[in-house]
Amino acid sequence: MVVTGFDDRYGCGYVVRTGADATAPAAHTQAVTHGDAMVRATPELAASLRDALANRPVALLTWSGPEVPLTLDDRVLLAWLRHTVGGVLTVSGDPGPFPGVPGR
Repeated sequence: MVVTGFDDRYGCGYVVRTGADATAPAAHTQAVTHGDAMVRATPELAASLRDALANRPVALLTWSGPEVPLTLDDRVLLAWLRHTVGGVLTVSGDPGPFPGVPGR
């Protein structure tokens, strides 16, 4: 999955690559690992993601919840980007909705 967006909180654009899209290093990205998963993100988003994993490791699946543990699973990461970071512009390889969760 490749996600692009704009983080209004910090005033910068971001790109996140997961799965097969994250296997090769890309210019201006940093690897973020958690458990046995790895993603590549632009430096500002990588720092934000590391901070969230260390200090507030939860993600909202929809605007009103439920809240789940933050992981680097595509669905959870995309929900975190949409409902915490905001500014998602494009998603290539969208993992689809959460089973049984309306609205995502």
